[in-house]
Amino acid sequence: MKPLLLGTIIVLATATAAAAADDLSRSQAGHVYAETYCSKCHSIGAGPSPLEQAPRFKDVAEQSGVTAMSLQAFLQSSHPTMPNIILEPEDMQNVIAYILSLKGRE
Repeated sequence: MKPLLLGTIIVLATATAAAAADDLSRSQAGHVYAETYCSKCHSIGAGPSPLEQAPRFKDVAEQSGVTAMSLQAFLQSSHPTMPNIILEPEDMQNVIAYILSLKGRE
């Protein structure tokens, strides 16, 4: 294998691993935030939500068309059935990462 190609592969592998570690870190921080502030109404795990009309985060993650962008738009809009909670940008990104990490999990 040529040195340039090998170097490119190593750089890409390192960048991919760093991005995955960042996603995991954001997801973990989002889980902690959700436990602290969201779990009073929403199920953030496998069980039912404490507040019947509040969807489980797992169900939100599994909805068709749910993306980081759609979650961000939702979290920045007020809703009559939800308290007007203003998340700091980093907290919002962490919660979004956590919700998206639930997609496809049992």
